[in-house]
Amino acid sequence: MRSLITKGRLVAATITLLLLLACFLAGAWHGYDLGYVDGENRANGWWIDKKTHYYESAEVRKKRIHLKHNHI
Repeated sequence: MRSLITKGRLVAATITLLLLLACFLAGAWHGYDLGYVDGENRANGWWIDKKTHYYESAEVRKKRIHLKHNHI
């Protein structure tokens, strides 16, 4: 009777598991990079929008003071 676990099958299974693990790790790394870049872009966009609103308000305030629209 032939054994179910042979040296060749054990080597093939080990190589297959290593390849699956390598593919999983590469996918996880790529997904992490995509998520990191997306989060960075959203945070930068939020910060730029916040600063844009601040500077637009400051410019509007300066213009209103210069044109004396804030005086009663």
